[in-house]
Amino acid sequence: MFRRSSFFTKQLLAVLVVNFFSLCLVAGLLYNNFVDDYKSNLVDVLDNQSTLLASATSTSVLFSDVETTQELLDAASKLPAIKSAKVYDDAFTVIASYTMDDFQGDISPSTVKEGATFGKHLIYYLKPIEFNNEVIGYLILTASTTSLEQQQQHAMYVVLGVIIISMLFTYLFHWRLQSFLSKPIQQLISLVKFVGSKREYAKRLPDRRDDELGELFKGVNHILATVEDHQAQLQAQNTELERVVELRTRQLYQKANYDALTQLPNRHLFVEKLDEAVNKANAQNTALSILFLDLDRFKLINDTLGHDVGDEVLIIVAKKLTAIVTKKDCVCRWGGDEFVIMLEDVAEHDELVALSSEIIESLSQPMAIGSNQLHISTSIGIALHQKNLETGIEILKHADTSMYHAKEKGPGGYSFFNIEMLEESLVRLSLESRIRQAIKLEGAFSLVYQPQVCIRSGRIIGLESLIRWNDEGTDIAPSQFIPVAEEAGLINPLTTWVLSNVCQQIRKWLDEGLSLVPVAVNLPASFLIQLDCAEQIEEVLSKYHVPPHLLEVELTENTFISSTDFALTSLKKLKKIGLNISIDDFGTGYSCLSYIGTLPINKLKIDGSFVSQLGQSSSNDGIVNTIIMLAKSLELTTLGECVETKEQQQALAEMGCDSVQGYLHHKPLKSSEIAPLMSRH
Repeated sequence: MFRRSSFFTKQLLAVLVVNFFSLCLVAGLLYNNFVDDYKSNLVDVLDNQSTLLASATSTSVLFSDVETTQELLDAASKLPAIKSAKVYDDAFTVIASYTMDDFQGDISPSTVKEGATFGKHLIYYLKPIEFNNEVIGYLILTASTTSLEQQQQHAMYVVLGVIIISMLFTYLFHWRLQSFLSKPIQQLISLVKFVGSKREYAKRLPDRRDDELGELFKGVNHILATVEDHQAQLQAQNTELERVVELRTRQLYQKANYDALTQLPNRHLFVEKLDEAVNKANAQNTALSILFLDLDRFKLINDTLGHDVGDEVLIIVAKKLTAIVTKKDCVCRWGGDEFVIMLEDVAEHDELVALSSEIIESLSQPMAIGSNQLHISTSIGIALHQKNLETGIEILKHADTSMYHAKEKGPGGYSFFNIEMLEESLVRLSLESRIRQAIKLEGAFSLVYQPQVCIRSGRIIGLESLIRWNDEGTDIAPSQFIPVAEEAGLINPLTTWVLSNVCQQIRKWLDEGLSLVPVAVNLPASFLIQLDCAEQIEEVLSKYHVPPHLLEVELTENTFISSTDFALTSLKKLKKIGLNISIDDFGTGYSCLSYIGTLPINKLKIDGSFVSQLGQSSSNDGIVNTIIMLAKSLELTTLGECVETKEQQQALAEMGCDSVQGYLHHKPLKSSEIAPLMSRH
């Protein structure tokens, strides 16, 4: 109960208890002092009376005058409060006595001490009777203590009254004082409860007081003001933090789901969208198509012009793709130079062909990036969703497979997926793995040489080196493994091997005393646009001590699609070294006549597809004739490839072609067969 009481109740009780005990202590001291004083007065009265009687009766006691002694005692009976008076001789024998009627009791001088002795309601006073300082008797006065007890009782009532009045006054005063003091404390308590429950710090205590409570209130108000300011700062910080968290959340979502470069959905988000689209297509029996795009020879741009230029190309491609498709379609950057387009409610063959053609046409337009004029192309694989038979990943796999099939047919094409392509993909993966192993093996690859013949004289004017691969007893055609090597990034090591072996063979023929003609080596675009392409070739020539004029490099028109500037720089360096340069398969690529006139080349090789159609189509013959006329205007020599009949050679001769190459004259020969042939020519 006491513990649950309020602080002020406890304080009031404590004050009352302390006051009570203090009053009791003071009252007790006063009461004892009063009683002691009254007793002392009573004893003094008896002492005076006994002294008078003892002096008065001393003579009568000395002479044993009983009558006189009795008379003196009778006179003492008139003294107030005296109940008994007795005179004894020195032998303690009563000589005379006086006793009131209501008094009963007797006492001997031998049983009391000299002076006052208190008994029950009585006081005995023994006084020796002396004569000449010799005790001759004793006087005992017995008085009632009733007056003393009455005075004690009265004093007790007074003390109790004083205590009660004091306690009541103390209670009332302290209660009033507490009421005065508890009001500000209650205000403080109310404020604390308000702040604790509402968490609001704008409320203040009145600080008009000049005492300690006023200082306390000022301190509390200062704390509240500080907390309020701190809360305001925290609120501002929380608001800012929430804004930052929201911003970071959006940024993290953007980073996790969108490509940082192109701002297109990335692989993660696209797969989610694709799964949703597949579920929708299955549930609603709607169409769904995927276009998988890969930029042809994009790696060349990164390797030669740098990743900054490559990034700009990707950004432009992303913008073009986004502009072509509709808003409900999803364009994703799958990774590197690969993009994926998801088309919902689209499955018509003609519609997909039209869209793919539009994309190819748009991306084939020249891109001006800095000082570079870039030409790119893309290969597109197309896969259609089959209801309840495929997952999103499987559709992507099919589109990816058909994209590689499109690449095999040449850059800038598209291909629809069919089930046979999966088998081809497995074959392709197996072929790529075997090429990697063959590069590490000695003797897996070999070279053959096909002579080039002058139409007019029939003399051999050059040789073209051709790579061959025998894979564990099986000959693999170059048309099979060269495209795979290019896409797998293995063509440059193969080219380096060909250059080294051709130069080594030229050195061997020279050492044998043969009179040689230039030997041509095919250079892929990825090798030519390397910054140190010319230095690598010059190093091989120097290693085998081969004169530069005996080495000819051949490249295709498509070499200049991705990076004209770098290819041109390498060609100029090679020309400066002293090499002959020719354009192979001319007429089949993306020729730009403005480039041909600026290239440091010596020869145009007319593609065999045109040669095989000579005499069968006037338009085909016109193309060949135009190529020869173009070469003559640029002071370049021409060579017809894949010449197999005399009619083809005759037609070329009539058009003014300079030389031919093909089975009409020679098939590709081993190096051991070249020496006898050259000796005869």
